[in-house]
Amino acid sequence: MKSTLKMILNLENAKTYTMDLANPRTDLTKEETVAFMNDLIANKAIVVGGALAVSVKKAYIQSVDEQSIA
Repeated sequence: MKSTLKMILNLENAKTYTMDLANPRTDLTKEETVAFMNDLIANKAIVVGGALAVSVKKAYIQSVDEQSIA
């Protein structure tokens, strides 16, 4: 099963930005993820089309089960 960490940030222009991280650690915590996202915001590390990330919207792990049919 493939998993992807989806981290969604609110931008100052009322849009959102989603970052994907493939195969996150299985013991990753909510606190670690939110702290990382807040560090990105505090350091103004995310700028999309001139708009800064201003807050955390949500984060989740998406799991996909692939099944071969051929």
